[in-house]
Amino acid sequence: MSKGFMYFYVFFTGAAVMSIEMTASRLIAPFFGTSLMVWANIIGIILLAMSAGYYIGGRWADQTPKPAILFSISLISGLLLTVIPLISQFTFGLLTEGILGTPIKTILLAFVGTLLVFAPPIFLLAMVSPFALRLSISKAEETGKIAGRLSAFSTLGSLLGTFLPSLVLIPSIGTRNTIYISALILITISGLGLKKAGALLLTLLPLLLIFFGPRTVKAGPQVVWEKETPYQYVQVVKEEDGSTSLIYNEGGGVQSIARPNHQLLPQDYYDYYLILPFLRETGKEYPFQTWILGSAGGTMLGQFNYWIKSILPQLSLTGVEIDPDVIPLGQKYFGLNGSEGKVVNADGRSFLRSQKGKADLVIVDAYSNQIYIPFHLSTQEFFSQVKAKLNPSGMLALNVNALSSSSPLLQAFENTLCSVFNYTYLMPIPGSLNYVLIGSDKPIILSTPPKELPEELKPFYSLFQTNIKRITSTSGQLLTDDRAPVEFLTDQMIWEGIRQGGI
Repeated sequence: MSKGFMYFYVFFTGAAVMSIEMTASRLIAPFFGTSLMVWANIIGIILLAMSAGYYIGGRWADQTPKPAILFSISLISGLLLTVIPLISQFTFGLLTEGILGTPIKTILLAFVGTLLVFAPPIFLLAMVSPFALRLSISKAEETGKIAGRLSAFSTLGSLLGTFLPSLVLIPSIGTRNTIYISALILITISGLGLKKAGALLLTLLPLLLIFFGPRTVKAGPQVVWEKETPYQYVQVVKEEDGSTSLIYNEGGGVQSIARPNHQLLPQDYYDYYLILPFLRETGKEYPFQTWILGSAGGTMLGQFNYWIKSILPQLSLTGVEIDPDVIPLGQKYFGLNGSEGKVVNADGRSFLRSQKGKADLVIVDAYSNQIYIPFHLSTQEFFSQVKAKLNPSGMLALNVNALSSSSPLLQAFENTLCSVFNYTYLMPIPGSLNYVLIGSDKPIILSTPPKELPEELKPFYSLFQTNIKRITSTSGQLLTDDRAPVEFLTDQMIWEGIRQGGI
């Protein structure tokens, strides 16, 4: 086998390794999410499999330095890669059967699932490097030169395997077809090395799956729409009670919901935001600019438009959503008609930096995976950025999931808000694990409900009067751009709940 072909060969096997790593997160996300710990599982298991493959491959190459063994190894890896989209859905579905995934369970099950599905092909591909080096060396004095060239070509292939799937293939043809193409390339290059027609015929397997393979990522009887977007796996689900839910990734939390007739429920934290325009120190002010960072399918846009706009006709709503594929779902499935306000495709902090005007109310309702608030939307620097964009009597509001008011996660948010705003308030939401935090430089005014307030909203106003309290100090951690362990604090809280039998 010529050295030229060997360089060509390691280039594409190197590309396959990174392609597996990039697509692994996409296959795992619908079942386990994409939290920092899930990513740590993926990277850790891939590194472990590669270490074992390097070690065993090196020993095997010294004992039996035959090209046929090398190309058979990568051929088997290609065949394993071909069936990954099929076995992953079964394996991950079996592991998550009956759970909505507390973070600790999610981490442990994601580890097992990743190990079972992705470790075998990576282990085999890791054998390629020591085997290729052993077969390419004919003179001892060329060892360094050949090792350097093989490493260079393999690394260049890894670059291709990183950027081509993430920037081109996954967004355009999906994760499954990206894996099938990687498998097709592996089988083809291995077949060429073996010089056997039978091996090349195996390329028909990924080709058939590209055109005739299953299309559903995570089937469900009430799923009316699904897609792998550049950010997450998204489902729209019709519920038995007539409502429509927007679900991301593993399904542990609903990101948007459209209830029949815009129904108000006391356990829905977002319905309490409808009261905020009536708690301002100076009463009505027009226009009332409201920015919703993390609008998803537009639940709050719809609720504000339905319940509040007739009372505050100059209410101006702007939704901010980072995932462009989610934005159209508001009108298609969640009852929006386009008149509620504009929706901007942007990250929350990028949006704030781009705004020249100011707002009266900024609602932060962005979540990743189940209940993780993105760390960059939880810091002192971010809240200071929001404050700079608020009018003098403006307010910031956000929801924090916590098992109790003494949760270190909740206290960290309280402390961080207190460090930025003159007034910080906490509103526990009855019948839920939700706590609404409000930050403002002017005090909230609670008196009698405004007479124009709809009857359906007056109980929410009364609950504000009864339950809201001002937070003046807390021992919680200060969250900063440099250190904001939101995921860790969330997982710690849930682990404590499991230990105490509360979850």
